[in-house]
Amino acid sequence: MRVLARFYGPNGRISVVEEVGTGIRHYEEAGVSQSCVMAGGEAGVDYIRLMAELLVGTDNALLLGCGGGALASMLHRRGAKVTVVDVNPISFQLARTFFWMPSAITCVTADMRPFLRDETRSFQAIGIDVGGPRFSYDAVLDSASIAHVRRRLRPGGRVAINISCQAPDDPVPARIADKFKAQGLEVWVFMENVPCPQELNAIILASDRREKSQALAKIGGNGWLLARLSAPPVLTAVKPARARHKRARETAPRRPGVPKVSRSMVG
Repeated sequence: MRVLARFYGPNGRISVVEEVGTGIRHYEEAGVSQSCVMAGGEAGVDYIRLMAELLVGTDNALLLGCGGGALASMLHRRGAKVTVVDVNPISFQLARTFFWMPSAITCVTADMRPFLRDETRSFQAIGIDVGGPRFSYDAVLDSASIAHVRRRLRPGGRVAINISCQAPDDPVPARIADKFKAQGLEVWVFMENVPCPQELNAIILASDRREKSQALAKIGGNGWLLARLSAPPVLTAVKPARARHKRARETAPRRPGVPKVSRSMVG
């Protein structure tokens, strides 16, 4: 490994290193891997390639989280107008200086939550890949923020969300997926299929269109397990007002001169 840069950012020490034989570059922050990018700007990790395949083919894309900028670069080179939002401006500098992110990509320094609340544009594709030291998916991807994501999504659009899991049975992806399901989107989960995982990724696809399972399975290939999040059961409410009327009808004494009403006449 060859060290290209090393300095301190708001979350700890940042390192950019390059594999001498392959030219693959890695971006680490406080000991946590933020990105792996192949020479020229294509993603060096499977989950970014999967997100790109799910979001490609759109005219505009919003990405929440920059890292090394590989996802932004891949969508830009495939014809999308890309806007990237990250709270850490250092990420943009690193992506452009060391990871080949094109200058035509729009970069916005902001917390994603107020950005989503105030943004008025809509997007055909939205990618969410946020994280880092002491990061909480539940806190950042709360119900209000996900509702804002839903409002920014164009009809027929897709949202792809990366969740870094500590174990195959990590409950976080299901909790986040449920919040997107509550917004009326069709939700699928790709779980990384690795034999001995120490850390693995789950990609949530929240879609405003009817997806075909075979097409999604082909995109994921053998490296991913695919499941669709089922809709919650629909409970039929009892009509209490009608029930009270029935009880009153059966127990109240009949006034003289008033004919008894048969059940067939009751609306």
